[in-house]
Amino acid sequence: MTNYLRFFSGAVISFLLTPLMVHMLGDAGYGLWITVFSLTGYFGLVDQGIRPSLVRYVSRDRAAGDMDGLSRTLSSALALYTVAGVVTLAVCGVIAWRFGISFHIDPAMLPAARTTILVAGLSLALGFPFGVFGATLSGLQRYDLANGIGIVISILRAVAFVVVLRSGGGIVELAWASLACNLLGHVWTLIVMRRLLPEARFSPSLVSREHMARVGSYGSIAFIGALASTIAFQTDSLVITAFLGAAAVTPFALAAGLVDNVRSLVHSATWVLSPTASEMETLGETAPLQGMLIAGARYSVLLSWPILFALIVFGENLFVTWIGDHARIAARLLIILSVPTLLSLPQSAASSMLYGISRHKGVVVLSIANAVLNLALSLLWVRPYGLEGVALGTAVPLGLIAGFVTAWYAARVMKLPLSRYLGEGVLRPGLCALSFLVPALLIQWRWHPIGWIPLALAVAGSWLAFAAVTWRFGIDTADRARWARMLSGAMGRPPSGPPVVQGEAP
Repeated sequence: MTNYLRFFSGAVISFLLTPLMVHMLGDAGYGLWITVFSLTGYFGLVDQGIRPSLVRYVSRDRAAGDMDGLSRTLSSALALYTVAGVVTLAVCGVIAWRFGISFHIDPAMLPAARTTILVAGLSLALGFPFGVFGATLSGLQRYDLANGIGIVISILRAVAFVVVLRSGGGIVELAWASLACNLLGHVWTLIVMRRLLPEARFSPSLVSREHMARVGSYGSIAFIGALASTIAFQTDSLVITAFLGAAAVTPFALAAGLVDNVRSLVHSATWVLSPTASEMETLGETAPLQGMLIAGARYSVLLSWPILFALIVFGENLFVTWIGDHARIAARLLIILSVPTLLSLPQSAASSMLYGISRHKGVVVLSIANAVLNLALSLLWVRPYGLEGVALGTAVPLGLIAGFVTAWYAARVMKLPLSRYLGEGVLRPGLCALSFLVPALLIQWRWHPIGWIPLALAVAGSWLAFAAVTWRFGIDTADRARWARMLSGAMGRPPSGPPVVQGEAP
């Protein structure tokens, strides 16, 4: 539940801050901000590579009561992260020096861009060693504490951004504010982790080649997968800046940011399946794994498709109400990016589970294929088709590889008939999601709602139709009983009727 709370708080903060940043920084300033953090974000891939393995081995060592092994794992990971931080800071210095050569940047903005890159690099460099403590909280399955700290820091960062912007500050001041908030969060996480795990020791004498290799070998594959994912989803702004200029990034970033929020929502729900899948695989429970795969796809569809349909249908209305400028072009980009996401997000649960059972090499290979094709098509189409070409370069491989091919691979690994996986996991909930799309199209055709209240009513009306259809046809009896108990508990009423046994026929 705290995963969702953290996601929604972050989404709301981003939604409220974006118009202020666009208007106060201007298209060129906001586009430059997005470009800088897309560029420096590549170094965060080291964290994404090592963190999954660290979470895995912290959980395993703690469960086995091997505190010496746990201390060696943590100390070895801290050594790896420290080296990564030093390298990151050095490379960011080189990037800052050569930034104006590779990208179309207004010479007047170049000093600010270079300083921002250096500050962002410093933030990343400090975040690497501190990241060990955050990963340890996840390995201890204290997601509530990790998410609680993240929420508070996000709120503090938002307040700092508003103060900076209202005071006339620019991207450099925003970068320093972000660094300060991040450092506060890191120190807070360290304090909490030490209280939960006082017996853990950090010492250079505990660093061992064996534990560094153990963390690094698993993490290297995860790193490659994270790199491929980043190329697929964050390189677009770099291509746009290089060929079209920083100001052109703004409408693309607005559209891509909304789709990315939907993607983050689904990932926040499915990434926790990884340790559960690992446990099931260890116990040889094939049928429950297959059931989890289907259920993960089904709930990913039910969670994401209504939101994506709302963005597709009401996208231009939203941009007119939210930003004002760039509404038409941003809406076109939003449609191009949303349609293939309908196909890729149902596979989010599959990817998480395959990582959990150490069958993620195939997922990484597919991610690499997606990234290479994405970058190639974006570079091929950016000159003749502009922003739409970059969006299409992302959309085509996203639908084909992250959607269809990943579904085939997951079903094959899980020894599940593809027809059953797609039928029960995607088609059935997808038909239920059409109960949102149809009334939304009718509302858009008849009233074309503009403004927050009309848009909210339009989405709420469509969602009520979807909820009614899904409650009857999209979930089985056991899930309906489970949701009924949860809703009754939330409203302070005792549940009616006995609990339903899992697996009861709908």
